[in-house]
Amino acid sequence: MERMTSINVVADAAKGEPLDLGAQTSPDGAVTLVLSDIEGSTELIEEVGERRWAEMLRDHNAIVRGLAQAHDGTVVKSHGDGFMLAFPSAHSALHCAIEVEQAFAAGPPDTASKIRIGAHSGFVLAEAEEFYGRNVVLAARIADRAGGGEILVSAAAKQYTESDPSLRFEHRGDFRLKGLVGEHTVYALLWDAE
Repeated sequence: MERMTSINVVADAAKGEPLDLGAQTSPDGAVTLVLSDIEGSTELIEEVGERRWAEMLRDHNAIVRGLAQAHDGTVVKSHGDGFMLAFPSAHSALHCAIEVEQAFAAGPPDTASKIRIGAHSGFVLAEAEEFYGRNVVLAARIADRAGGGEILVSAAAKQYTESDPSLRFEHRGDFRLKGLVGEHTVYALLWDAE
């Protein structure tokens, strides 16, 4: 049985919403999807209490939304602490992901939350009532493999950004991902706290 995380809920919720992807696509029509959530959010609620969690969630959501907007991204879906963002530029998407991690790494230790992020670039399908396709699934599966404080990206997202010398990658392996054929190469996008 598949474990339900915020990332799975957001990916599933993206189905059934009418979307105009024109503003979210690169010149070749590709979209870079970034999916994120807070690692161990259920345990964190127990640890800090519901009132403090509500404050943390409000702050988390404002930071993610603000950084997405600052990098020309769009919030496709959000649910609880999970987000699906779409960007017309893989460069913008990955820089946004780094800034999200940096924002939470800089937070006070008593409210530290670790964000899991996955990114993939590709073509998505959007019809009147659906946002779907293999690339949405691939982005969600990559995000689901990430640990707290980690950004994992597909080979396609890495390839779109290889000309950016400020981005550093580390090969994490070739994985079989649930529901997808073959092996998929995954990289960690390395980032510094500053």
